[in-house]
Amino acid sequence: MSKKSAKPKSKPATGASAVLSSQLKAIERLMERREYATAARRLRALIEAHPDQSGPRRLLVEALEGSQGSGAAAIAAFDWAERRPKSLPAQEMLFRYALQFGHVMLADRTAERLRALGAETRGFPMAPAIRADLLRQPDGSSATAEQMLRFDIGKLHLGGHDFAGVVRWLDGVDLTPAKNNRAMSLFHLDRIEDALAAFLALWKEDPDNLFALGWAARLRLYQGDETGARGLTTPLAAATARRVEDAVPQLDALLLLGEDNAALSAFARVERSDWFGIGEPQQQAMLSHLAACAASRLGEAKRARALCKASLAHLPNFKPALEGRTVIDAAGDALAYPPVFGLGQALPLTWLNRMRDAGNDAFSHLAKVTASNDFLDALYVGGDDGLRGLVAFILQYRAERGDPGAAERLKRFARLPIGTKQTRFGFLRTLYDKGLLPRDEPLEIWDGEHVTQVKLINTEIRRDPVPSNLPEDLDMLLGRSIECFNARDYADAEILLKRILEHAPGHRVALGNLAAVLSARGHDQEARDLLRDAVARHPDYIFARCNLAVMLIEDGDLDEAARLLEGLYESPSLHVQDIFVLYGALAMLSRARGDQAAADALIANLEALVEDEDDARRFALAKRLQARVRPVAAKRGWFKRSDA
Repeated sequence: MSKKSAKPKSKPATGASAVLSSQLKAIERLMERREYATAARRLRALIEAHPDQSGPRRLLVEALEGSQGSGAAAIAAFDWAERRPKSLPAQEMLFRYALQFGHVMLADRTAERLRALGAETRGFPMAPAIRADLLRQPDGSSATAEQMLRFDIGKLHLGGHDFAGVVRWLDGVDLTPAKNNRAMSLFHLDRIEDALAAFLALWKEDPDNLFALGWAARLRLYQGDETGARGLTTPLAAATARRVEDAVPQLDALLLLGEDNAALSAFARVERSDWFGIGEPQQQAMLSHLAACAASRLGEAKRARALCKASLAHLPNFKPALEGRTVIDAAGDALAYPPVFGLGQALPLTWLNRMRDAGNDAFSHLAKVTASNDFLDALYVGGDDGLRGLVAFILQYRAERGDPGAAERLKRFARLPIGTKQTRFGFLRTLYDKGLLPRDEPLEIWDGEHVTQVKLINTEIRRDPVPSNLPEDLDMLLGRSIECFNARDYADAEILLKRILEHAPGHRVALGNLAAVLSARGHDQEARDLLRDAVARHPDYIFARCNLAVMLIEDGDLDEAARLLEGLYESPSLHVQDIFVLYGALAMLSRARGDQAAADALIANLEALVEDEDDARRFALAKRLQARVRPVAAKRGWFKRSDA
């Protein structure tokens, strides 16, 4: 039997090859730990040093897939395939991504390369009829294969947010969608003037190009030229879209400009077109969603819900429609502002990415966004939560640096039925604390049902723990008494509090809490006497003063209650517990005097302070206090216990 020939031993890598191999192994270990972003940065440096090596390029595709997603990975696969046209793995990788994203002409060109390398490409080359259909343009003309190939390459770069690549690959491609994409990429590169000039030229060249017209109107508003934007709105509102690719940006721009009636009218014309409901589901779903947003803004809740349903019929899990339906349903029959715009489509992505990558230095990039306040206002009205948060942050940054227009926008946002009451109060509080709002003047805020006037708390609010100033053993008894009170074990709570007072006579918290226990057990007169004693001993003890005032209000003695509360709200600094009990008592007094508007404003101030469960409990008690009193005061005594 013959022996098998011995295989030659492979020689170990030496020199530059050994260094590269070592670096790749280190990067592979990073990827095993899923540190894809770090791996991608190192791989880019390796590729720059070794552009013809396939190993780093293959790993870069994988690293980008894990860190930035398929769009960025597809661009890396394209670069690899372009650099190595005779590499079978490179062409196979690009072929998969081209098919994944529906870039058929790019897939066809890549399939041709694969066949030249001996691979099989099922479904390719394309049949002549399919190719002819692919080259046919909406206006009946026919594009060249080279134009469509470059259009696909441009779309691939657009999907990966390589806007410089889009501009480069689509330069000179004489196809309307390609020119639209190139102009939009100029915007995302923060080349606003160039983008506006390009869109205006495209609209002049083709007056039915509503994508270009809508973007031109948007960019004029971006630059602060509201008059110019409105001038473009007239032809935009009057136009009838020739296809869904024009209808979506038409409605999108009209909503941005606040032309809700015009958007709904444009959609009504679209509904009568022969192409309505036919074609790519996501575009059709978006079209119905935008119409739903317009209807909701106009207060047509029933129609808005029907349009949401139509949008989801096209695409059941369509996120914008699902979010819009949630907002519309929450508003009932009232008008609402469902999200129209997302963060990635509203502001230049190059700027957003730089700010995101800046980490702790992100704040410095706020000054670099050039969008006008009018444009940011429109984004807030139509944005999702993420976009609204960023817009508010930019406007706060500008307001703090002396931009009165930015401050006015934030005041306006507080009056809109958008977001939570805490968010709306937050806008006013930020401006107030920075000295950008007049002191002691009422401000307007949407309270959930209508615009109401409020006065902000002109007091520093502390949340630091309040010491009892008791020895450790007595402090423990105080804590146990509070636990007993919360568990409604009033008898044991009374025993513990009296034991504390034996050793610390006149301790203000023990006195006040004992009064609460006695009231809970029905001993109102004893409770009242204890409170008077506490106020006499500790005139600055807000809990005792407020709880005594509450009892007096319910007794109908409003004047004495008012004297107890007088001046307390002028304190320069109060603990959050004091704020809740004080404003609760003041709201009760206002209601008893028949001034319900003042009472509501005080309660609204408290609602904006709720941050945790304890605040929520205090707020609920304050609301119950107000609700329990009528202009003709009741007799029953009730007041709150201090937590410290």
